[in-house]
Amino acid sequence: MAYTIEITRHVVSYRTPQDVTPEGESCGGEWMDGDWRTIERPSTTRVEYDEIDAQTWDGDVIAWAVRTIGPTGASEPSFCPVGEAVPEHAWLSGRYDDPYRGDNRVTETSVRLTEDWSPQQRAAVFHAVSRG
Repeated sequence: MAYTIEITRHVVSYRTPQDVTPEGESCGGEWMDGDWRTIERPSTTRVEYDEIDAQTWDGDVIAWAVRTIGPTGASEPSFCPVGEAVPEHAWLSGRYDDPYRGDNRVTETSVRLTEDWSPQQRAAVFHAVSRG
């Protein structure tokens, strides 16, 4: 069976670009009223469950997924409440504001469970990850 986790990261800013005028004064950095600008293009990583993962996690694909998703910070399900079954089009999301630049640099992450995950397995992962 092929269990895949797709992790997509997009780095954005919710403020206009900051610059310095020829006189040395700061300009820009205004809030964009819910709009954003891309700082780094979206990138998607696919992590596949393999034989080594099966041995490491004693065949527990749910535990492997929770451990793989945890560091991404994606813990908000795309819908609520999460029941006993989650469709393949559902995702988890999260965001990380740079501690030094705040909403001038935000990493937004989304995670999807694709391929052979059953709706019940997805639900188990969503429940475990969203409990934190």
